[in-house]
Amino acid sequence: MTVRRLALLTTLLVSLPALAQGTAKTYALKKDASTLTYKLNHPAHKVVGTAKPIAGKANLKADGTLQVMVVANVKDFDSENQNRDIHMQEVTEVAKYPTVEFKGAATGVTLPTTFPAKVPVTLKGQLDFHGVKQKVEVPVTVLFKSATEVTTEGSFTISLEAYKIERPSLLMVKVDDELVLEPKLAFEVEGK
Repeated sequence: MTVRRLALLTTLLVSLPALAQGTAKTYALKKDASTLTYKLNHPAHKVVGTAKPIAGKANLKADGTLQVMVVANVKDFDSENQNRDIHMQEVTEVAKYPTVEFKGAATGVTLPTTFPAKVPVTLKGQLDFHGVKQKVEVPVTVLFKSATEVTTEGSFTISLEAYKIERPSLLMVKVDDELVLEPKLAFEVEGK
């Protein structure tokens, strides 16, 4: 009888990591530990602005689908130059389009069995900016710090003109059309 119990206990312990793989997890954004950064180039200088997201969530489903949603207020982006920030708010029409929002998904993502673990992921989704919705692919590195804490870092490029944003200018020279967005996000399991 003791051998049967030991065999059953061993089978259960060996099966636990596999069972954990099939468990869905919902992660809440840790706003204070997260940033969204944009980078713009002008022949005279580079511009970098950063904001804290106002909302976000990630859902890792049992089938390996990862869904992510992040929202930031456009007015919150700070480039450490108040005049430049005010001008950016004017060209992005912040009163009319107050937020920038990303919703995306990736497949084949599995919760690792040991921590920490890095997983490369490409999120395919939609960026809603300045009232224009465009499909984007966002390559990110997901760092599973533990079974309950996750961080992501990535970088992707968009065109200001594709989002119908008049490119700001300095000394009658416009900034480049290319805008680099760099999300650095931290999440924790909800109800932890």
